[in-house]
Amino acid sequence: MKTTKILFAIVICLSTMVSCVRDKIVVPSVNVTTGREVYKVNEEVRFSFDGAADMVTFYSGEKGKEYKHRNRVELEGGDLRLNIETQVLYGIQPNNLKLLVSTDFNGKYAKQDVETAKWTDISDRLTWCTAANGAVGVRTISDYASIKDLIEPGKPVFFAFKYVGLASTTGSAQQRTWRVYQFNVQNKFSDTETIAVTNRTGAAWTSVVMLPSEKGVWNFTSDPNMIFYNPESNLLDVEKWAISKRFDPNKVSPDQGTAIKKYPDSDLKEYVYKFTSPGEYEVSFVFVNGNYNDIQETVKTIKVTVK
Repeated sequence: MKTTKILFAIVICLSTMVSCVRDKIVVPSVNVTTGREVYKVNEEVRFSFDGAADMVTFYSGEKGKEYKHRNRVELEGGDLRLNIETQVLYGIQPNNLKLLVSTDFNGKYAKQDVETAKWTDISDRLTWCTAANGAVGVRTISDYASIKDLIEPGKPVFFAFKYVGLASTTGSAQQRTWRVYQFNVQNKFSDTETIAVTNRTGAAWTSVVMLPSEKGVWNFTSDPNMIFYNPESNLLDVEKWAISKRFDPNKVSPDQGTAIKKYPDSDLKEYVYKFTSPGEYEVSFVFVNGNYNDIQETVKTIKVTVK
């Protein structure tokens, strides 16, 4: 019994000492080295650690895994641009489909909300299909057109196809059918980096009736290769829009690191990683010591070239 009491007292004493030590958090002191600076694709890169920390997070330096972008929520310097592929058929009314952009539409797909928003017509930045009266036009692909001058930081973007049909002057159908085969939006940052924003199907179009008529309809589902406006031989005035969902083209998720050591894990002496693409990578390790009331952090960066 006496021996048991002594052992219990020792355990309590040691626990108290450890607690006291953990109450004083020190800045991690860790050096990171590699065997060499240049490696081949898919070759093991062995990072060795001289020192220790409670927690370690690894940023490989690859796209989406860069320490310098850990707090980035919006991209800068992009050129937002789009292109379309269209076809016009039958009828005689010219230029009755337009493409518009808004950065202040509230996302409520009702006539009064569309009217309240400011819409900029960008139709003249694109090449549209043309056809003689009553004829079927040839499918026409427009070059990409920039709209970066219309983008406002922190504001969303909505796109809208605006169809306007006029009442017949002859008693026979005059309104034209329009088909949209392609609608692509992308953010170009350089000749080698382009980020897709949406396409025809991803835009998730919603029809809004601005000037009602029993005939004339936007169709988004019956043909998997296009969206199209069918006037249905309408003889009366009509205005119907197809409006996309909201887009935040410059908004991105912060880059993420990988936790390679958690608090209860044993000290980490090395970490092995393989790069699957050639490039020059700025690899970062975040070393953290912490407890309930304090955190101390050290960041070590090392450059690795992969050929």
